[in-house]
Order: sequence, then C-alpha cells, then structure tokens
Amino acid sequence: MTTYTSPFTGQTVSPSQVSYESLTISANTPLSWPINGNNTVVSANIIDVTATIGGATFVGYISGTTLTVTSVTTGTMAVGQVITGTNVASGTTITALISGTGATGTYRVSISQTIASSGSPITMTAPQLFLLLPPATQVSTGQAIIVRNTGTNAFTVTDNSGNTIVSIASGIAYYVWLTNNTTVNGTWTTVQFGAGTSSANAATLAGYGLSATGSTLNTVTPTINYYTSATLSATAQSQLTAWYGGAGTITLPLSSAVGASWFTVIKNNGTGILTVQTSGTDQIDASVTTFQLQIQESLVVVSNGVNGYSSWGYGQNALFAFTQEQISVTGAGATITLTASQAAYTLQAYSGVLSQTTTVIFPPTVQFYIVTNNTTGAYSLTFSTGGAGSTVTVPSGSTVAMVCDGTNVYAISTVTSNGSSLTLNVGSATNPSLNFLGNLTTGLYLPNSGQVGVTVGGVQQAYFSSSGLTVINGISGGTF
Repeated sequence: MTTYTSPFTGQTVSPSQVSYESLTISANTPLSWPINGNNTVVSANIIDVTATIGGATFVGYISGTTLTVTSVTTGTMAVGQVITGTNVASGTTITALISGTGATGTYRVSISQTIASSGSPITMTAPQLFLLLPPATQVSTGQAIIVRNTGTNAFTVTDNSGNTIVSIASGIAYYVWLTNNTTVNGTWTTVQFGAGTSSANAATLAGYGLSATGSTLNTVTPTINYYTSATLSATAQSQLTAWYGGAGTITLPLSSAVGASWFTVIKNNGTGILTVQTSGTDQIDASVTTFQLQIQESLVVVSNGVNGYSSWGYGQNALFAFTQEQISVTGAGATITLTASQAAYTLQAYSGVLSQTTTVIFPPTVQFYIVTNNTTGAYSLTFSTGGAGSTVTVPSGSTVAMVCDGTNVYAISTVTSNGSSLTLNVGSATNPSLNFLGNLTTGLYLPNSGQVGVTVGGVQQAYFSSSGLTVINGISGGTF
C-alpha cells in the first residue's frame, strides 16, 4: 500500500489543505486533490453540495428525440438528467421540456432513437448526479472528507470510476475516508453525521417491519400476496400475508426459530378456505395446530419464542346474506361455477331450462345453503365443490338445505315446493329419514331403490318392495 511520508518527521504527507468548498452541481462532477497547483473543483476537508437536479424512475417510450413519460414512480423529471434503460442509447440526456414539467408529459432528448411504444412503455431511470472522488492512488490511507447535502435533491458519492459509495439525502452529512489506496478506485468507508447532529444511519438499522424515511426509522406492514400454499420464514415479520388462491395452507415457521414477539397478519382474500398451520409441535393458543380462515376473515399470530403462537384480532366474516340470489340455467353448460359474491347468498333459486345434466360448483369454503330448483327440462341439477367430495342432486320442484364443508356437499333436509308431496333423504337403518322425537333410530328409510325399510332401535326389521313385505325376524304375536 502506497504512503506518502515526510523524511524529516516520518508523518504522512497530505495534499495541501483546503478547509471548505461549496459546490453547485448540475452534472456528474469529478473532484481533484489540491495538488500540483490544482484549485478547480478540489476535494476539501468539508464540502457543501447542492445538486440542481435529482434522480427519477419512470415509465415511458422514446420516438425520435421525443421522450413521452406516462407515469413517474419516484423523483422528478428535469433537464440535464441522463436516461438509462433497456436499449436506451448511452448518454441520452433530457435537453428540454415540451409538455412535461417534471411529471408525465413529453421531453426532448439528445439522441434520436426508438425505444418501446405507446402501447408497451418500459421502465427507465434517470440516476442521481454523481460526485466522483479523486484517484485513491494519489493520497495516503486515512485521507478524509465531510460531504453535506445542502440542497433539496439527493446525489451519490462515488469512487473514481463511478461506483456508488453512498447516496446522500437532503440535509444529511457523511464522513468519508480512505482505507485502501492500492487501486485508483480505492476502498472507502462512511459514517453518517445526520442533519445538524450526529445520528445513526437509519437505512442500515432498518430490518423486517422497519423502513428508513430520511434519517428516521418507521414501522411498516408490507403486503405480500400468496396464490399457492407456502411456508413462512423469518422475513415475514410484520407483513400482511394476503391469500388470493383457492383452498390452501399457510404454514408458520417454528416459533423457537423466529423468536418471541415475531408476528404476521394473515388475511384470506381468496376463493376457498385458508388453513393456517404450525410447524413441529407448535400450537396456536396452546390448543390447536391448525386454524381455518373463511373468505374475508383475518387474524394476527404472535410467536412466544418457545412452543407456538397466540392469536388476536380475529376478524370473522359478518357477511351472511339471506337475500335470495336468482340464477338462470338457460343456455348453461355442464358446469356453473359460482362467483364469490353469488356463493355468499344463503338462499339460492335456480330457474330456466336445463339442456343437459348440470353441476353447480360451490367455492371450497364452509357455508350453509338453502337451494330451490325451479328449472324445467329432463336433466338433473347437482351441487359440488368441483373436487372428489360428495355431491347433492336437487330434483326439479324441490328445496334442499345443504352444508358445504369445503370439500363435500351434504343435504340436511329436502322439501318439495308444493303441498302434494314430501321428499325425504335416503336415510339408513341407524338414521332413518322419518323418525320420532326421543327415538331417532326407529322409523322409515330407503334400503335400496324401490324399497321402503322399517327400522326399530337402529336395526332393520322389515321392508316393502314390488314383491311384497319381507319381515326379517318373522311374525310375532299373530299370523297372516
């Protein structure tokens, strides 16, 4: 490593000292050491810098020498900015305002070219102005300067080749010193002094759930969308975990791995049940390993750092609309997939002409429905979740109460829409369709098609069929 020492004192020889320099820059500006009589744009001990233009990120396209900006993401457009982006010619510079005055609009650029189009604009960048430090090989290690931003636009301090050392926001000062001078670019270290008083570098301190705004730290809750089942990691700290898929699972990290007070907010914005489950032997609220969120429900889970999570802020979906939804099947295909808004209606009436056997697909979520089939046509209307679970077929002219558990659809009662008949479920010997209060295992059911079974105490005793009456245990107390 090169050093410059005095043969008389053995001390490092520094360039001639310039205590203070005030610079206004409107383009990338290289500094020089104050040596060999140079006194132009020198690197002083303290430099106050005002950048006349700042950086910007925007979306637009270039046709000839006209830049059209359709939206500005960050910063402000200005004359003198050098534009970079995919296939943008090197050195392209904004030379004049046309209709744009810093935001959307048109601008004149220095190089004629065609970049993107109005139908598919691209993202382009106008980097902050550079303040380039002098060659590191011309001074000893330990050479230092203080750079303060006295303007309103941020600028970037770089090494001699333009590699970023630090970006300095308005009102912020940095102490910059050289630790290695074996190359022209050298190795530089920085520490922030802050705005008027010494302060920590907020951007360096920012972690999960924290964001740097100028010189301060602010809590944030970033929204991360999930469309397929996923396992969260420590990086999900403080985030809003937003579910947008169908039925799926979000797995929490081990509480002992993420530590106490780690938390995440989970919201089901999808179209099916979202299962929140723990890892290992962890539990939620010291009682369960899984928790189901219905559509539009949410909760917060907080790690105890040892064996699980506590939940709070559980937002239960209050939407339970009993207003009847009218759905026409005329012209429908083999399936009708209900939208989330349609499926929110508990009372559903289907009308029109069935031209083929049709299945109505419920969302894979827990819900109670009362369905009336007012359709005509010699075809059936079946209800399902679209998977391999059980289904319910509703005859024309019937009303059926049914429950969806997210996978299966079960009928819990069936009543015709007119007073001339009563339609019951098939039932079983242990659960007859027609039973009695206080004796639910005694009554009538359908053992097979074309039969009526009699069950007593949960055991079939007889049945009627087209061939007559069959008594399982024979006649007791009389004869035929």
